[in-house]
Amino acid sequence: MRHLLFCWLLVSPLLLAAQTGIRFHSPGDVFSYADSHSATFKNATQQNILAKYQTMAAKLAQWNVQGDATFTATDNTKLPTNFLPAQIFGGEPGKFQPITLGQKYVTAIVFNPQIDILNPYAAAKVQLSKANEQLTTLNNLLTKKSLYESIAAAYYNIQSYYWQANITRQSLLVADTLTQIMLNKQQQGIARSQDVNNAQANQLATQDKLQQLEVQLAQQYYSLKLLCDINPDSVVVLTDTLLPEPAFDASMVPAGHLQQQQTLQQQRYQEADLRAEKRWFMPTLSFVGYLAWQQNTNNAFFDNTRWLGANYVGLKLKMPLLPDANKVAAVKYARINLVVANTNAQHAALQDSISNRQLGLDYQKAYSSYRLAQKVAVLKQDSYYKNLNIYREGILSATDMLNSFSDWLNSSLNTAAQLAGSEYQKTKIQINNTIQ
Repeated sequence: MRHLLFCWLLVSPLLLAAQTGIRFHSPGDVFSYADSHSATFKNATQQNILAKYQTMAAKLAQWNVQGDATFTATDNTKLPTNFLPAQIFGGEPGKFQPITLGQKYVTAIVFNPQIDILNPYAAAKVQLSKANEQLTTLNNLLTKKSLYESIAAAYYNIQSYYWQANITRQSLLVADTLTQIMLNKQQQGIARSQDVNNAQANQLATQDKLQQLEVQLAQQYYSLKLLCDINPDSVVVLTDTLLPEPAFDASMVPAGHLQQQQTLQQQRYQEADLRAEKRWFMPTLSFVGYLAWQQNTNNAFFDNTRWLGANYVGLKLKMPLLPDANKVAAVKYARINLVVANTNAQHAALQDSISNRQLGLDYQKAYSSYRLAQKVAVLKQDSYYKNLNIYREGILSATDMLNSFSDWLNSSLNTAAQLAGSEYQKTKIQINNTIQ
């Protein structure tokens, strides 16, 4: 029973890790996961919803519908006393009779509806909100592009360190064999102890390099988890771990213009803002009405006394006669912002054009470096085994033999790093062309 319990304690964490594991087969899988789980995209969704609500509110506000209803119930606890000539009531001339006038209980219901028929300023605010909605969408696309590029960088860093770690593990076996050969030569009396020491030091250095690569690999996994908002305890597995031999894809021509689109929309937004600020000085035509009911009685509130009604309808034209300093300044600010937006739009067109060319050159350079590194690694591998045969014959020194091993290992690691860099540059072009 104890053995079963001990086995369960060992296996259960592995089962839990398997249940919480996340497998990605390509960068596209990571992008899809980030779309659903990343806090960046969740916030972007809320920003889009907020912009839509702002547009809806602006559409409702352009009618400026108002309707204040007032209800009053007044108990005149002490009515005012007036003095009238007593002669009116048959009294002596020259004398005055005190008279109390008014109603003790007064109840009134008043409703004042108003709706704007023509409000140029509010209508311009609707167009401004629509421009802001589109601008928010483009800003979120820029954020999405930046996040995708960061995810792709982490993804291919993981690939690079994984490939390099595998190469280093295989090189450890080669280093072990090389150390054993030198030990045998030392036992035969044809090798120095310094050569064995150097071989063992070379083996330890290779082990240290492997440990560093494994740490860097773990760090990149955490970077990927942070970008995608994955629980740090979850196990992330990249299944695409085989070293590919890709051909150069000449069809990958960068054609992104998202930055230009964003600045052009910013320009439209500033135009709408300037138009709205100017229209504040234009008149507003409104429909107004008045509905009222009143009951006056000396008996009690809400008795059988008749309610008296009054109403009217009409049009109201309102416009500012004196300039508002804040609004005048707002027009000036909007004009300056529009000039800045025009300049940025022109610069963004140039920036996108140059960025596209740079992306193409970066991909060509990265792929060319990978192909050259691959050829160098093949040559270094061939040289190593030829040098090993010469060393066994006692013609090559141990130092040259160890240098040949280091050259082969370093060239192989460089090939893996260059391959990951080439694939990353290719993916950047795909991101650049897809997110528009």
